[in-house]
Amino acid sequence: MEYTLQPDERVSEGIKRIIDGKVERAIDHIDGEDDPHERVHEVRKRCKEIRAAIRLVRPVLPTYKRENVHYRDAARRVSAVRDAHAAVETFDELLKPSLTAQSESIEPAPADIRATLVDRRDTMAVEQRLDRRLENVRADLIDGRERIDDLPIATEGYDAVSGGLRKSYKRARNRMEDAYDDPTFERFHEWRKRIKYHRYHTRLLRRVWIEPMKTRRAALKELSDVIGYENDLAEFAEMMTDEALFSTETREILREVVRANRAELHRKGRPLGERLFAEQPDRLVDRFGAYWEATREYDPSL
Repeated sequence: MEYTLQPDERVSEGIKRIIDGKVERAIDHIDGEDDPHERVHEVRKRCKEIRAAIRLVRPVLPTYKRENVHYRDAARRVSAVRDAHAAVETFDELLKPSLTAQSESIEPAPADIRATLVDRRDTMAVEQRLDRRLENVRADLIDGRERIDDLPIATEGYDAVSGGLRKSYKRARNRMEDAYDDPTFERFHEWRKRIKYHRYHTRLLRRVWIEPMKTRRAALKELSDVIGYENDLAEFAEMMTDEALFSTETREILREVVRANRAELHRKGRPLGERLFAEQPDRLVDRFGAYWEATREYDPSL
């Protein structure tokens, strides 16, 4: 099911259709035969997409808190195992290339560092009984699906989505300022979450004017990736320190690579963020509202 509100459907019908489709996709991932860590990753993505759809109509959905917490907690059942797999991916994509490029040999070798991370991930999956956790997530999804038809979305039209759009955009804009005023892991992590919600909202609203929204969504994806890499590196450094996973010497080498890469990602993210969040929230909401009106009222192709 397309993750987009269609011009010829009521907002309430579209949101319910989208949530139901994403629940079905998540269950299909759980029931599939993919690598278990890929299944975890895909299921968590579907839960985020569901929560973003709910957030778009948040001001006109009295049961918003219940539904948001439900899908948040479902995804959290497998978050520790997902984070352990993300550490392997972070090493492969962001750390290993820098280590390999260094002229001096590194002890232990990058392959041995990776093996330690993979062993940590696999041990955690066994200890946490990943298959059972995925079954519990499946039960959560089925439980949530039973309420979809009765979601009490209180109004229709642009009024149904404008409040949620404004809130997600304003929070992303404010969290950017917070992150660069005090560049801690926690503040960049919070900004990353808000960027993703705004990106999902531009995807949900893409039919208001397809090409400009596609361009904005692509830029938000680039920014989300940049800040996501920054977050992944920061989480890797925290994990490495908290668990004393490697020798002191190895941790220091990895910290230096992390620091250098994070600084570069901070620099890269700033101009992207300033462009994407230049508008005041009310102006962006009004602009999207004009697109909505033009598309739904005057476009003869629909």
